[in-house]
Amino acid sequence: MTKKDVKMIEENVEYQLIEALQPIRYHVLATQIYHFFNEGIYDKLLESDHSVESLAKALNLDERKLLGFLRYLANEGIVEFIDEKVRLTHKCKQINEFRGWYTLMIGGYGRTYLQIGEKLKEGSGWAERDGRQVGVGSCQMSKFDAIPLARSLMSAIPNECNYLLDVGCGEGLFLIEFCRAFPHLKAWGVEPDKGGYLAATEAVRKAGLEERIILTNTSALGLLESPFKQEPDFLIVSYVLQEVLGQEGEAGVIKFLTGILERFPDIYIIVIEIEDLIENKKIMAHNMSLAFYNPYYLLHYFTNQRLEKQEFWERLFEGCQLEVKAKDFANINVDSTDLTVGYLLHRKQK
Repeated sequence: MTKKDVKMIEENVEYQLIEALQPIRYHVLATQIYHFFNEGIYDKLLESDHSVESLAKALNLDERKLLGFLRYLANEGIVEFIDEKVRLTHKCKQINEFRGWYTLMIGGYGRTYLQIGEKLKEGSGWAERDGRQVGVGSCQMSKFDAIPLARSLMSAIPNECNYLLDVGCGEGLFLIEFCRAFPHLKAWGVEPDKGGYLAATEAVRKAGLEERIILTNTSALGLLESPFKQEPDFLIVSYVLQEVLGQEGEAGVIKFLTGILERFPDIYIIVIEIEDLIENKKIMAHNMSLAFYNPYYLLHYFTNQRLEKQEFWERLFEGCQLEVKAKDFANINVDSTDLTVGYLLHRKQK
């Protein structure tokens, strides 16, 4: 491309306008893909192709609005119209594999991003989020990162694991996946959000695991006073300590971890967190960082959650008399940033 060509492009207002509008395009597209999944339209079309009329009737939707919605998605390559029927595209089926990110970031935090302007003001408080969708989305995502990471750390536990305690269990995917993978395993799930707790209850029922999974609707600190007779072999706290740290401070995290050790002296603890490196220009230039971690970091400043660096967590674990028995990161084929880190902890031997 010559200097003349570059100058012509720079002077072309339409070209500049198109470039400027791309963030709006992708904001709207992400929101509509979330609705496409959340309203059951994708799942219905996965069963078979439908006319707009039959799809509207099956899902009790307004036919004219649905038509406009689907025409929009067709222009973005999400669906296609063939012989007056709507069909999913290959691109759409690929996106569905990563549905959890849409559930978390759009369903859970969509309103958060819209409130950031007003919440920048001094004394404005915290932005809202949909706790149920945050939990559901996090669980959907976990099959790619947190579950494989937790299983890797679990393999380093020297004793046989028969009882799992999952704090912040969301819709219960961790519990269900672990119980399916280990038929002898029983589990106790703790979820503070009422909507997430109800979603977990329904998921456990559908999985037919009511005899093996017990659920409690309480906070991480509330767990310490919850009546429970079993002695869990290991505890999973996945993206939970950031919540406790933001809302209860460092003292709250220490209280939680030392309280767990007082109640279950021999327990192994698996902690999974995201390291806060938003200021690291090299890491933030990574495409995965720009696609996910940058917006993820942003919302934490407005939702009373606090991310920290590995050094912070390791110092805190040391202060709680916890020894790091193993440390690992998310699968490099899913996420090569090493920003999602997991620890296997156990009480230091005196």
